[in-house]
Amino acid sequence: MARGASLAGVLAAGLLLLSMGGAAAAKRRNQRQRRDIEPRFGPVEEQIWDSGLMEKKLPFATVVEKGREYYEDASQKRFKGFVLGYVTPWNKAGYQNAVTFRRKLDAVSPVWFQVRREEGKIKITGGHDYNKTWVEELQQDGPGTGPLLVPRFIMEMDMQEQVEVLTNPADLMTAIGTQVVGYKLDGIVFEAWSQWVASNGMSNEQFRRAALATVMALGQMLKANGDKKLYLAVPPLYPANEKAPWFAREDLEMLAEHVDGFSVMTYDHNTGSGKAGPNAPVHWVRTNLLLLEKGATDDAPKLSEATFAKFLLGLNFYGWDFALAPSAKRGAQGLAAVTANDFVSLLQRHQPALTWDDRTEEHSFEYTDKEGVPHSVWYPTPRSVEMRIQVAEEAKVGISIWELGQGLERFFELL
Repeated sequence: MARGASLAGVLAAGLLLLSMGGAAAAKRRNQRQRRDIEPRFGPVEEQIWDSGLMEKKLPFATVVEKGREYYEDASQKRFKGFVLGYVTPWNKAGYQNAVTFRRKLDAVSPVWFQVRREEGKIKITGGHDYNKTWVEELQQDGPGTGPLLVPRFIMEMDMQEQVEVLTNPADLMTAIGTQVVGYKLDGIVFEAWSQWVASNGMSNEQFRRAALATVMALGQMLKANGDKKLYLAVPPLYPANEKAPWFAREDLEMLAEHVDGFSVMTYDHNTGSGKAGPNAPVHWVRTNLLLLEKGATDDAPKLSEATFAKFLLGLNFYGWDFALAPSAKRGAQGLAAVTANDFVSLLQRHQPALTWDDRTEEHSFEYTDKEGVPHSVWYPTPRSVEMRIQVAEEAKVGISIWELGQGLERFFELL
């Protein structure tokens, strides 16, 4: 009896060792497979339509291997509307992409300048980010052939300082005009509207009139300085989580004569809700365009085709990673931006199944981190980008991209 039990024990131990060995071997095989899936970079002969990247059922391996490539002929612009693309000093890939795909871009806005107030005077900072070598590369095809250089100027002041500046904007005009002339800029992107609304300034009629007058005066000043361009960064007409719009169609109508384009932030749809979800659900994007076309009332005047074309539909080249439970690393909010590098790295590490949502027309996937916290990732794919470009094309509006260094290189083939 004891001998039988001993023999059974030996067999059981052997089976256990075999099982452990098999599991270890399987783990090693998985690790080898993960190492084998590496991204390829640079120009290729294969066009995006033949790459498999445009499918609803999109294998993660296809994205990893082909998402960072781009078609070798980057000289042709496919999208008929105006394209404005942002670049940021902290993301060098944006500078390179702006040069590589310069013929697909009508204007590039490096995020360089801040408008501040110190000791009662306007001070513009950020000039140290100006990159002369990059500007020359951007304009290497000759005068008048490259994209317009229109850096962003963002207002960074408290509410009282903004009131003082808007009440007497002459110093603001002089300060910005000096930078435009000094750096030989083609114009600017001006960002202040969201701050004006967030600080409740636009709910005050006097403040509102002063703000509108300042934007108009800025446009007039730039036109007088050699027909320089003014683009205004604004929130969406139909906000995701607000009852009232932060920027209305009436504002666009009033300013259109003095503004060359409205860079509309039609993205970040779910970041304010605290729930995982799409960045720019296509039905929400269409609603913004419907408000632009028809207005909020039946008697709203029809916009001219030229005014309509000044609406630059925001297109995100980044995504969001939502932690679905509190984590020690991110806290209760559990929200992190995702760039192309992050996206490919997550796909390599977790090898997830990407899911296409027909209603929002976006891909997403889920994974579990080392802490055991589940995550939901929503990041644009070539198919989702193409859907939004088609929407802009149909509406005869332009697009504005935030930002050129955060997306897969394959996105540019769609422009």
